[in-house]
Amino acid sequence: MKSTIQLDASGLPLSPQPTSSPFDPLNYPNWLKCVILAEVSFLAFLATMNVAIINPAVVPLSAEFGIAHVTGTYQTTIAIGTSALGPLVFTPLANVYGRRPAYLLSVLIGFASAVGSAKSTSYGTLVVARAINGFGPSAALGLGAGTVVDIFFMHQRGKAMGIFTLMSTSGGHFAPIVGGYVARDLGWRWCFWVGAILNGAMFLICLFFMPETLFDRPQEDGVKDAARYTPPPLTMSTWRDRLWFWDLQRPPTRRLRWSDFVVKPLSMLKYPSVTFPALYYAVTYGFASIEPALTLATLFTEIYEFDTVRNGLANGVSLLVGASLGELCSGPVTDVMMQRARRKALKVGGEAPAEVRLQGIWTGFLTVPAGLLILVLDIKLACILIVGEPTNAALACFGIQIVTSVCYTYSCSDCYRSRSNDVSQCFNFFRQIFGLTLGFYSLDQIGFEWSFTVFAAISVVTFLPIIALMWKGETWRKRMGEPSRT
Repeated sequence: MKSTIQLDASGLPLSPQPTSSPFDPLNYPNWLKCVILAEVSFLAFLATMNVAIINPAVVPLSAEFGIAHVTGTYQTTIAIGTSALGPLVFTPLANVYGRRPAYLLSVLIGFASAVGSAKSTSYGTLVVARAINGFGPSAALGLGAGTVVDIFFMHQRGKAMGIFTLMSTSGGHFAPIVGGYVARDLGWRWCFWVGAILNGAMFLICLFFMPETLFDRPQEDGVKDAARYTPPPLTMSTWRDRLWFWDLQRPPTRRLRWSDFVVKPLSMLKYPSVTFPALYYAVTYGFASIEPALTLATLFTEIYEFDTVRNGLANGVSLLVGASLGELCSGPVTDVMMQRARRKALKVGGEAPAEVRLQGIWTGFLTVPAGLLILVLDIKLACILIVGEPTNAALACFGIQIVTSVCYTYSCSDCYRSRSNDVSQCFNFFRQIFGLTLGFYSLDQIGFEWSFTVFAAISVVTFLPIIALMWKGETWRKRMGEPSRT
């Protein structure tokens, strides 16, 4: 069908082009887009916070069940592993029946499993409850990036994706702060009660204030002219329709197949523009975020005799500050880079390659290994540099956030928008499966000094494919073509 080219405020064609339908989430008012982004981001925040909130209280938890401290961390690593599987189940359902029911079911499971964790009477029961607690709330980790793509235009996605990824990583960073105080004043079980309360509150908020964002966008056959974009108004009937328990606008062609659950999302790994960023992201996130979260509480207890509160503050504040500062240097910056590249390309009748965004990753590449290496030196000189460990953990996390924002936006939004949910699943699957293994071998087998040194070296090696993408990524994408939507 023919339509008018919709232009943004600077006169550039909007990408993707919105339709005239009031059910098109690109036409939602900006305030509603911000509300949806906040909800999805906080759900991702809860998913990682649920997993990590108990970390500063591993010592008292282990004492109550009569197990070793390292064994006490296994309930966290199990939750990390099962959170890799959740999106493989929720995302195919969301792609057919709608994002909204998947989010609601996910957060409801998070509430129930957090209650189960809090009431566990044996370590085995706790591990089972924690496995469900990792699986249930993880829908946002796979769906969040796709929801950002649903509601924002390309020139807005870097900043929006940055906010989402910042919240998804910061949940694990904020959790030790809350968990430390809660465990000290109320006991370690209340760490899980806090998670249950927050999940229950988010269920009610999403029930009444999260509209559906899934929309089947028709193909454009031609254009008549160009005009400044003016979205249709959001009416009460549209609002009621989009707040139903499943997508009322679902066409009959949208069907669920068994291959959608594993084969379809992981098939995106054949594309270098997905596999290389996902691998680099998983390695840097695992080494500089998950590993410190799992081990620093034990190290600080042994070296400095920290209690749960000090462990939470030393671990959580440093990682939270580092990630927040990192986002200021990633999403908004790469959005500006892409807009400039688009303007320059339009002058000669071309398009800016997606690989322009990858140029914003260099700062992250340098700061992640630097933070890890200096962290090792500070721990070795503990009696002199007691404040150095949190500072250098923050430096590494600063780099992680740049890597996360750039990689997610490049792969999910710039390269494969039509399969953004599947790409996001690949990222989450790599990250969680990689993180699952860390707690079982790093400190027990080779010690923290060699652990962090080897981790820094591996993070440098896994960056080499990103350099290859900067050089050949556009050529590879054109050669392999667009992935099928079915």
